[in-house]
Amino acid sequence: MSRLWETKKPIIGMVHLPPLPGSPGYGGEPLEEIVRFALQEAEALREGGVDAILVENFHDYPYPTGKVPIPTLIAAAVAAYRVKEAVDIPVGVNLLFNDAEDELYLAWCLGLDFIRVEGFVDLLLSDMGPLPPAAPDLMRLRRSLGAEGVTILADVQGKYTHVVPARDVLDSARDALERGRADAVIITGARTGQAAPLELLRRLKEEFPDARILLGSGITPASVPELLAVADGAIVGSYFKRDGDVHNPVDPDRVRELMAAVRHVRGEGR
Repeated sequence: MSRLWETKKPIIGMVHLPPLPGSPGYGGEPLEEIVRFALQEAEALREGGVDAILVENFHDYPYPTGKVPIPTLIAAAVAAYRVKEAVDIPVGVNLLFNDAEDELYLAWCLGLDFIRVEGFVDLLLSDMGPLPPAAPDLMRLRRSLGAEGVTILADVQGKYTHVVPARDVLDSARDALERGRADAVIITGARTGQAAPLELLRRLKEEFPDARILLGSGITPASVPELLAVADGAIVGSYFKRDGDVHNPVDPDRVRELMAAVRHVRGEGR
């Protein structure tokens, strides 16, 4: 079993990297400065009690669709590996927008635990351009590398995307789990910080009671009891930042506040 599932209803905290080399916003900072920031964010998340960490090139927008530039890939690899070395919880990587094969290569080479894939089985139109489904090539690569130990978290009609042609999210989730062979699916709201509708989560769990369904955005301490009564875990970015602003550093007090609510739902007390 993946280390990610050793904890009931795991909470994955985001390390949103600064603009990396190769991206429009990169300002020439030394790589060690970027790594230092990543380690500070990871420590704040670990101190606050998260169960896993996802390292992501969040500030590299506008994102390329497909392969990220080589300098970006190298910088992300260094940051993710240094985070992995610094914490004793599962660590994953996400390369926006949908560079799934390089994510898998990084996870396999660096000993990371999981990856996140935005376009897994659907053809998507994103705000950055079209995203072809990654599953056919990605799952063959995982088999050829012998990387079945890397957990694949697949977004289903995720934020900032529209599926073409339009179809029910249940059909997308079914294909991601059964035909795509994802280890878990992620449900998000329409934008960063917006939660997925609770009724949608309920429909998915009714349809796929044995599948792992994660909430990809919008969770708060107030919504934890209701959302985690249905979802099997969550990825948290914005809420953990100072003042809830995704552009600010992680605030350990906000992490502790949300994790206290999560532990209560798990039956672990406060």
